[in-house]
Amino acid sequence: MTKAPYEGAIEETAKAAGQALDIVKGGSQAIADIYGLIIGDQLHAARHRRLDAITRRTREILKERDAKSTEVPEQIAIPLLEAAQAESRSEMQELWSRLLANAIDSDRAADVRPEFIVALKKFQPLDALVLQKIKGMVQDPGVAAVDPGNLANAMQVRQSLIRVSLDSLASTGCLAAAGTNVPGYASAYRITSFGIEFLQACRE
Repeated sequence: MTKAPYEGAIEETAKAAGQALDIVKGGSQAIADIYGLIIGDQLHAARHRRLDAITRRTREILKERDAKSTEVPEQIAIPLLEAAQAESRSEMQELWSRLLANAIDSDRAADVRPEFIVALKKFQPLDALVLQKIKGMVQDPGVAAVDPGNLANAMQVRQSLIRVSLDSLASTGCLAAAGTNVPGYASAYRITSFGIEFLQACRE
């Protein structure tokens, strides 16, 4: 049976995870015993379960759109899978699955850049919702930027929490401060080209 293009990368990632565990265990017998009994084996198993869940979801996405697959460059496949296996939250696993599916899909592979993996690693679930909400809001006629207060009201989330999310998204390059030249929006944010393309790469 022919392997899917990403299955080799998954195997290599699993091997790398196992080698990393061996290195830790080899440092000191006492540390090895503690790490293996308390943390190591459980963590290793959990990562395999997460990776399995993400790859199963990826297959579902590709099957649903009847996508033609292409080989994924190692500079994308390996860091993507290494980061994805550390994610336990279902909503974030969905984003990793979409990013992986799009990297495999021959029609969408060009949309996925290594920088998007770095950005997604910094995301919290609220950040993804905020970014998507901003993209929708700025498409309204006459709206170029979004004020944190208006965004908090629209999403029914504390304004302080929204501001933390906005600052985090700005650090990834997905958002930028709109500046004081936006009437009525002294602390407004705008979505960047990077943010728009990030959402494109993570679309279902």
